[in-house]
Parts: sequence; C-alpha cells; structure tokens
Amino acid sequence: MTKSIDAIVVGLGASGGVIAAELAKAGLNVTALEKGPHYPADYFRDKHDEIRYYTRGALVPHLSFNPITWRARDGETATILPWASGPLGTTEPLHLPPSIGTGGGTLHWGGAVWRHRKADFHMRTSLIERFGEAALPEGTSIVDWPMSYDDLERYYDRVEWELGVSGQAGNIDGELIAGGNPFEAPRKRGYPMPPLRSAAANSRFVEATRRLGLHPFPQAAAIASEDYKNLKGCVYCGFCHGYPCHVNAKQTSHVTSVPEGLATGNLDIIPFARVVRINREGEGGRVKGVTYVDAVGQAHDLEADIVVLAAYSLENTRLLLQSAINANGQVGKHFMTHCFGWFSGVVPEFTNSFMGPLVGAHVVDDFTSELIPDNDLGVLWGSPITSFPGDTQPIEASHNTPPGMRKWGSEYKEWFASSYRRIFSMHTQTSSLPYAGGYCDLDPNVRDPFGQPALRMTHDWRPHDINSMKFFTRVKEAIAKEMGITQYWEEPNPPPYHLSTHEVGTHRMGLDPKESVVDPYGESHECENLFVVGGGQFPTLPSYNPTMTIQALAFLTADRIVGKV
Repeated sequence: MTKSIDAIVVGLGASGGVIAAELAKAGLNVTALEKGPHYPADYFRDKHDEIRYYTRGALVPHLSFNPITWRARDGETATILPWASGPLGTTEPLHLPPSIGTGGGTLHWGGAVWRHRKADFHMRTSLIERFGEAALPEGTSIVDWPMSYDDLERYYDRVEWELGVSGQAGNIDGELIAGGNPFEAPRKRGYPMPPLRSAAANSRFVEATRRLGLHPFPQAAAIASEDYKNLKGCVYCGFCHGYPCHVNAKQTSHVTSVPEGLATGNLDIIPFARVVRINREGEGGRVKGVTYVDAVGQAHDLEADIVVLAAYSLENTRLLLQSAINANGQVGKHFMTHCFGWFSGVVPEFTNSFMGPLVGAHVVDDFTSELIPDNDLGVLWGSPITSFPGDTQPIEASHNTPPGMRKWGSEYKEWFASSYRRIFSMHTQTSSLPYAGGYCDLDPNVRDPFGQPALRMTHDWRPHDINSMKFFTRVKEAIAKEMGITQYWEEPNPPPYHLSTHEVGTHRMGLDPKESVVDPYGESHECENLFVVGGGQFPTLPSYNPTMTIQALAFLTADRIVGKV
C-alpha cells in the first residue's frame, strides 16, 4: 500500500532542505523532488579539481538544459546569458544560478552569513525619513518588509545554533562585545563556534582599516571552525567557494538538514525530477500537486495537500508563470540582484592566497545600509567591505589579472609567477533597487529540451548602481594604499553580468494580495497551500548575502505549516 503524501517540496537547497526536514520531523510524509542527483554521503571526498568544478561547472545547471535569457530593456531580443555562453555554456557559479542536486546552492556557496540590520527591513521608510521621498529614484517600486528584525531574531538564532555558524558576536542584548561587529543588531546570544582563522593577507586589511578609523571584525561563516554536531572543523584546504566540502565543514543542507529528515523515515527523495507544472483544483483553486519529468523523460503527476516551491528564486518564478499562477501580475516583477565590486591587488609579501576559505576574512561595516554617509554621488544605501585573502585557485586567479594584460607570453608568465601567491582582494555588494523595468517573464523564443520556455530577465544597471560602485571604489582605494598595495584594479563599472546568485524579489511577500505574491509565511495569495519560498520573497535586497535570511524564513514557513505560528 502506497502511503499518502502530505507535502511535496521542490528543491533541497538552503530553504527546501530546512523545510523538508522540519516537516518530516513533525510527522508529515514528505516527498522531495530534486532536479539534480541525490549525492551519497561520501560523494565529495575527492573534490580538489579546479577544472571539474570551476572551469566545467560540474555542480552548476548547464545552460543548454536550463536556459535563462537576458536583455537590457524592453523591445530587445534576449539571448542566453551572453557573459556565460561559450563552448561549455557555464562559468564559475557566482554569476550563474546555484547548483543542482541535494544541497543546491549551499554545495558551492562561500558560506558568508548575515543577519539583516533593523533598517534593512524598512528600507523605504528609512530612506524617506533621511532624504525625503523625492530622493527615491524614479520608477522604483521599493516597499518595506511586512516583518521586522525582532520578528526574525529567534529564527536567525535557530540557523546559527541548529545548522551551525562560526563567528564573534558584537551585540548581545544591547551590550557591545569587544572583537565583534559594533554595528550589528542585538542578538540574544553569541555564536556556537568561534570565528575561522584568517588567511595571511587579512592582517594587512585589519591593520590598515583600523588606522583609517574603521572597525573590522571577523566574518560570520557557515563553516565549522571546530567540530560541531555533524560538521567537522575546517582544514583550510582553500577549495571552498565554488566547491563542495570534502570534510563536511561547510554548512550545507546535504549535510545538515536532509540527513535529519531522512532519519525520520518520513522523507522520500526523487532525484533527477524536473517539475514542469504546479497543479491545482480548477482555475483559482487550492494546490493539489505537481507534474514532473523523471530521469528518462517520463511525466508523472504527484498529489499532496501542500506544495512548497523551494528552488532558486528565478526557477520558482518560471514555474509560477508556466503554471499560470499570476492573477495579479506581480510574479516576476521587482527583480533585484547585487552589483559586486571586486577589487584586487598585489601585496608586497607572499601570503599564499590559495589557502583558507573565502570567509576566513574580516569585514568593515562602517558604510553598510543606512550607515552610508552623505556623499556627492547621491548613493542612498551602503555595503560592507569584505576582505578576500584566500580561496583563490590558479585558474580563477588567471581570470583576474590587471586590465590590458595578455593571458599568454613571457610577460604574463613572469607576472603570474611573482604575483599569484601575493594576490589580495576585497569586495562590496551594493543593493540594486526594484524598478518597473527590471523583471522576469517567459521568453517567447527560447525553450529548453523539454519544450518549456526559458525564463527571460530584463535588467540593466541603473545610475544608482553605477554611482554606488564609484563611491566604494574610492573607499577601497584608500584601504589598498594604506595596506601598501601599489598595483590594484577593479572589475568594470557597470559589470558585464546581471546575475550574482543573490537574485531576489520576483515573488515578493506582502500583506496586500493585490501588490504581492505570497504572505509573510510564504503562502501564495492566489493558490491555497502553495508555499513559494526563498530569496524571491524579499521586498528589498539589503547589501548582505541573502542565504541566512532565506534559511530563517524557511524555519518560519515550516513552523507555519505544522501549526507552531
């Protein structure tokens, strides 16, 4: 006798892994559909292969099977991500959709985790109070979140202590703690593990920023600095962002959440299951299940009382549009992504930048969010400035050389031989605002091999994005000079890409069913018992990495489904 399914979870990444496990632990029978493989526990024991993971993108969905198109504005014909197209159809996963397979984007992420600031939850109100409504860029659809930092604080705490985060608290119940972030919002307790050790070049960054009157602190990390639960302490191998972890130090749902769900006996996983449609009971009725295509191309209907779309925000959006769940026209609107400002240079001494994780670093938060000072460029919202002293492998480094340098010949060989072990980077990630001209829909011209239309992005960098990069270039140049860096460069402004794996907003949450797609718990306004979770819920995009807030919202959604809130 086949047991009935209480809930279907689509995707087992940052949010889906948490929700599937929490529902299974609560006694629900859960079936998870994962577009990629279900990796055995020991699958990544041998993973130090830059060609496999960086060059060939072994974890990244291939654009030939998972096309996404882009155009700058209405009226243009979109093309498959031009900055990532080529013989391999893929690239380093920071600029592509996250990984597929059990763990999703948490397989390859760098592990930077952030609680949003209090002001990040009411960005619109904060900007108007400071600058006046006239300062908001023309055409922006910015709104406040329907919740506050205080509403999510206990869920941030659950992410840190149940999943595992290393770090140094800076503010416990209003008391500032030495060594932590003096600007962070209050927390009830500190982290379960101390911060990671930093790579060698990081000390120059710390000393220079302190001399400049700034306040560096260690980056909180979803990487274990010591053994914790089922995580093992980091061994500082240097193959971190863009790679799975061979010792299970990285907090990924493949290691943390999914095994807990499977241990209950209530979670079943169907790998290589590509969901092609969400099914409901008549037009406008409640959800009744999904249709998916299996590994051999056979279509199946699967029914359940509850469906949770927990794929990447853009894939969630495509499935909603493909399933005609968009009565109010809000699905795909309000697209936002981070504009990275990668700044690189060469320090005087060897620091072995190939060692240690990306998040073995310090951060300066003095210019973040509402803390940005008044400026001549009209920049309204700030960004952290993050050291990037390690986790740089040779092929990746070869793609990040000074402008104008040829990638061949004696000059290049001499520069690389003398500079590779001295490379240091820092970066910012400024917040793009939602605009009417930035949105996603279904491409009328491009389809995947299963006959489904590709998702089409319409997005271009706005003057505020460009000016934000200009502002922070000045700050990073001052830090670099104070560090003793004489040769430095930064990526183009504006950057050529329009994805950062931090895409949000396209199924935004809100209280008004006319102006939003889901409620604060992630449930669809239009289709009862359909939950659409992840970064697409965000009404605005703070300058911090979104994953920890995605995980906190996932715990909130799981509590809602099982009746705890």
